[in-house]
Amino acid sequence: MERKNNEERLPFRKLLKEMSTQSRSMRSRLMMYMCSLVLAGSGVLLLMLIATGVFSAGGIGIEQSLKVQLQSRKSDMKAKLDVFAGNGIDLSKKISSALEQSILTYPYDIHDLEDDKEKLEEMQLNIYPLLESELKVTRASGVFAVFDATVNSNAPGAENSRSGLYLRLANVSSSSAPENDIFLFRGNPNVAMQKQIQIHNRWNMEFNIERLDWYRTQLFNGKTKEKSEDYLWIERHSLDGTWENSIFLSVPVVGNSDSCYGLCGLEFSSLLFRLCYPVVESKYGDMVTVFAPLDKEHLLVQYGLIGEQGNVYINDSEELSIETEKGFNIYKNGKKRYIGIHQPIRGAKDSCGRQWVIAVLFSYDSYNAYAGNEKLLLITILSIFILIMLLNSYVISRRFVMPIEQSIENLKADNFHERQIKSGITEIDLLAEFLKNKEERYRQDGRSEPALPPDIEELFNRFIERSKTLTGSERNILNYYIEGHEIADIPALACISINTVRKHNRSIYEKLGVNSKDELQLYLDLLRRCERIDELS
Repeated sequence: MERKNNEERLPFRKLLKEMSTQSRSMRSRLMMYMCSLVLAGSGVLLLMLIATGVFSAGGIGIEQSLKVQLQSRKSDMKAKLDVFAGNGIDLSKKISSALEQSILTYPYDIHDLEDDKEKLEEMQLNIYPLLESELKVTRASGVFAVFDATVNSNAPGAENSRSGLYLRLANVSSSSAPENDIFLFRGNPNVAMQKQIQIHNRWNMEFNIERLDWYRTQLFNGKTKEKSEDYLWIERHSLDGTWENSIFLSVPVVGNSDSCYGLCGLEFSSLLFRLCYPVVESKYGDMVTVFAPLDKEHLLVQYGLIGEQGNVYINDSEELSIETEKGFNIYKNGKKRYIGIHQPIRGAKDSCGRQWVIAVLFSYDSYNAYAGNEKLLLITILSIFILIMLLNSYVISRRFVMPIEQSIENLKADNFHERQIKSGITEIDLLAEFLKNKEERYRQDGRSEPALPPDIEELFNRFIERSKTLTGSERNILNYYIEGHEIADIPALACISINTVRKHNRSIYEKLGVNSKDELQLYLDLLRRCERIDELS
């Protein structure tokens, strides 16, 4: 039923089909015209969506870029931490063994060295090769061992003074460099003389354990041999008398009698971290690496390390709050915002039990600049595309519609049969040729007009029959069209409003089975040429 109604509704298309077996040419032009309009409309919609921010520029690319960079940084950092942890534990065992073999006597009490300057110096000389070797093998900026004994328990502040050895590299680099000079940062100066190393310009004889705020807690907890492997990552501390900051791996030095002699460990300075993790340039901005503890939804940058920053500034004295977005996070510090992601590193926990993470961040401002440029580029491309499609639609419509209008005007002329009508549209040209031949035969022998093809005759008959269903008002308006009046003339002629005219037009089109005024006018012209126009009265 629906298909039948469609056929009834579109008789003009059927008419053209009967007139030519090449009707596809007109449809193809209409299809090109409609496709151009659809593409232009789609471009306008996409342009509006981009302009309003529905489609964010580079969202997927940001997530992918961050993940790739984070995976690389995490893999490298995990390898470094594993080396630090393994070598730190091994150093603890070697120091414990060296003390028990050469310095301490059974039952191995470290407090036996209290106030014994010679023994403490001997101890430092004995463990120096172990620390020096560790410093050269491990990619660390320093190595230390501090023991629960002091050279002078009666000196002022002796309760916070502990003997030990602290070696630091003079020229830190991101790779192992055995030729780097070693400085004595803490320890007996005789060790520096005998080992022919320089003394740091901020040297002290002993450690101030007030600056090692984790010392007493870890020393008290490390009372069993198993605890010697219970290492901690110590949050960032400033080194006394220097501008440098460092984090530390700290491991208890536990003896065979389960007594804890002290702590040893490795230093990872902020300078070394910057050298190991330079800024990575990307189209979204410079990517910065951060290694810091995580406390719920806060990245505690003030306790961690920040890689080279490039054009990005991250305040290393304040924490960053974290807001989770789709595919990445927003890290905020006051008015400063950063885009990035982070992942925990297994086994990296500090003295407060906080999990440490590795993060990759870049400035939100640089992303906005990139997104703005991308959006401008997309808008420019879409605007050009829309203009091309609209221009294409205009050209196609002009090349398609104008020949039809011109051909209709030619068919209206009394001498149309004398004209050479070539519209370039197969359907129109065939129709003109048919009418021209009919007119010529009619004029030559004065006989009745040759009969139309049966199918076309049927369409005309159906059109005339349908005209009988029009109301009186609708028939009056149709007569105005037959007389050659335009739609704009009808309100004055019929004394009705233009809206009423439009309402009658819709009813007329529906009853006659046409789709537009042009199609109705074509029927009227054809019926006039076939001298059947009076049948509509």
